[in-house]
Amino acid sequence: MPRRGLVAGPDFEFFLRRYFTPAEVGALESMWEILHRYLPYNAHAASYTWKYEGKDLNMDYTLEQNGIRDEDEEFDHLSVDSAPYTPAILLYFNDDLTEL
Repeated sequence: MPRRGLVAGPDFEFFLRRYFTPAEVGALESMWEILHRYLPYNAHAASYTWKYEGKDLNMDYTLEQNGIRDEDEEFDHLSVDSAPYTPAILLYFNDDLTEL
């Protein structure tokens, strides 16, 4: 079964979302490390508030510490297509153009 992505955000160059796979986003990476990985796709990634289910993410925490679990094994065990259940991190623009 294909693995689902864990992180999605706007890619304004193409008006698409950029999905990161679990292989690209390590379970022990902090949100800051994920943000740095996202910079090639959006140089202003630090100008956004990163949220999941309406709550601001703590950028010092990992995905799991922020309440975003990797449930792929459970979906595989149940033989359920996980694609419709891909958690998305939404990026809210803060009206500045900060670059790291």
